[in-house]
Amino acid sequence: MGGVVLAARGLALVAAVLLAVTLGARHLAPVPDLVVVLVVAWALLRGPSAGMVAGLAGGWVVDLVPPGAEPLGAHALTYAAAGLLAGRFRHAGPVAAPRVAVVTLGATLVVQGVDVVRALAVSAPVDLVDVAVRSLLTATVGAVVVPLVVGAERAVVRRRYG
Repeated sequence: MGGVVLAARGLALVAAVLLAVTLGARHLAPVPDLVVVLVVAWALLRGPSAGMVAGLAGGWVVDLVPPGAEPLGAHALTYAAAGLLAGRFRHAGPVAAPRVAVVTLGATLVVQGVDVVRALAVSAPVDLVDVAVRSLLTATVGAVVVPLVVGAERAVVRRRYG
């Protein structure tokens, strides 16, 4: 059963990246960062170390899915930092939507901030309104989706070990 759960988590991560790439390719911008949402969910469920590993895995997927990222591994480190930050806010008990929105916004600002700094370093244009809207969309989606994901994960654990 553990392999099936792990495979489902991996597929959710790949689906989030592919959905974001597909929406971006259709020029539906800005789109929420669904990888951040999944990383925050895992970090709030398991803590900072697991959040960092989930962020690293999610960032690698973002780096490798076309159009990819330059330099390779930049997103992996950024999402790992976001997962580490989000995991610091883990606590036992229910996951409240307002708290999740704030944590997701913080993690998104880490990812978006590094992207902005990278763009400025190569003199690429930066649309701060787009960055702000994307951050708020991600926080809103996180407030709705993360409690559902955390609740489902806890139900699986209770069913397996309870």
